[in-house]
Amino acid sequence: MKYFLKIFLIAVAVVTAIPSFAVTDKEMEQARALAAKHYLRYANNGSDYLDKLNPSSVSELSKSLKTKEVENLKSFNAVAVPKDYASWDKDKLVEYWSSTFFKSTGLKEDGKKCLGILAKNLKKINVSTPAPAPASETAPLPEETAKQDAAKAETNAPQASSQPEGQQESSSDTQSNTGPTTDEAVDNAMVQADADAGLADEQTPKPSNTGWYIGILVILIGVVIWLVMYASKSMKTSGAPLADNKEAEKEIRNVKRAAKEELNKMREQYASSLTSKNEEIKNLKARCEDLESQLESISKETESLKRALASANAAKEPKTQQYQPQPQAAKEPNQQSKGAGLPPVVYLGHVNQKGLFTKASRSLNAEYSVYKMDIPDGHHGTFKVVNDPDALDRILENPGMWLDGGCEIENPEDADIAAEIVTLQEGEALFADNTCRVTKKARIKFI
Repeated sequence: MKYFLKIFLIAVAVVTAIPSFAVTDKEMEQARALAAKHYLRYANNGSDYLDKLNPSSVSELSKSLKTKEVENLKSFNAVAVPKDYASWDKDKLVEYWSSTFFKSTGLKEDGKKCLGILAKNLKKINVSTPAPAPASETAPLPEETAKQDAAKAETNAPQASSQPEGQQESSSDTQSNTGPTTDEAVDNAMVQADADAGLADEQTPKPSNTGWYIGILVILIGVVIWLVMYASKSMKTSGAPLADNKEAEKEIRNVKRAAKEELNKMREQYASSLTSKNEEIKNLKARCEDLESQLESISKETESLKRALASANAAKEPKTQQYQPQPQAAKEPNQQSKGAGLPPVVYLGHVNQKGLFTKASRSLNAEYSVYKMDIPDGHHGTFKVVNDPDALDRILENPGMWLDGGCEIENPEDADIAAEIVTLQEGEALFADNTCRVTKKARIKFI
């Protein structure tokens, strides 16, 4: 509080020490001439010769103008100038001639482009401080003037009485011819004193505005001090909530930072887990491919062993023989071949990828027989799955290998629990060129 009081007292002292400035007629005319010069310079593009002029009045400026500038000066002089400039300071003078004056109507817009440089040049004008009148030039009071005139009249009266009569008459005649008498002079002096007193009352000097400025400044300083004290008090009362808010904001930032770190950690763990899972899937895929290749090789080896075993069994059973279709005789036109040499019933093996039965025999072979085919005409036959327990056990161990080529399975999901195979619809086959080809698959069901 003491600090603010010191600032207030210093400000008051500075303001009271500032001298008051007033614009004189000469300075007003100088500013007007400067404004006219810049206005005429920008109102006409060919007026650059004005840059070399430095007039102190408008009349001095008009002597050096050309015809075009003389015409433009008429519109400038047509704007009325205020009469209260004696109370202006320098800022008011600069503001009027660089802004307010050019808002008047009748001025050219091009001439208003000079406002920026005009304001800079107007600030260079020195506004003088009004000096007090000297004591010798101070007018005497009316009462003192009257007393002085009366004293002069009394002094002249004895001189007139001491002269000879002839001279008195001559002097009286002279006085009557040349001027008023002493009484008249005293009356005139009193009248003149009254007139001077009235004139002095009429010519009372106008009070200066400096006091008003000081008062306004003091009020503003007081308002600023009050605002500072109010702000200081408000900050003290709100200090605790602000501190609490800062602590809360800090806590929130810490929570956000921890959550972000946890999220980044989870992302890293997820990325690491995903990478390991992808690697594991890749390894499992490679292992599956390896197992598939091994299974394929085992299947091939098993097939070769089964064939070898079937060959051995065929050698032990002289009645079982590989069916080989006999070449048919050439058919004559419009005659149907009876298929001589083909048995009416044939047992066939599984169907390969080309749709051909692999093996055929006249009797059932538990090692490789899958289908039983009836051939009524020696060329077209119908087939179904054999109903032998040993053959069914073999087929149900691997139904895909034995049945896929020649059958459509209605319930393949029951293959693991099935005990029998029922043929719902027999398939069809055709014998031609020493081969037996499937033309229509049989439809079966596991039970």
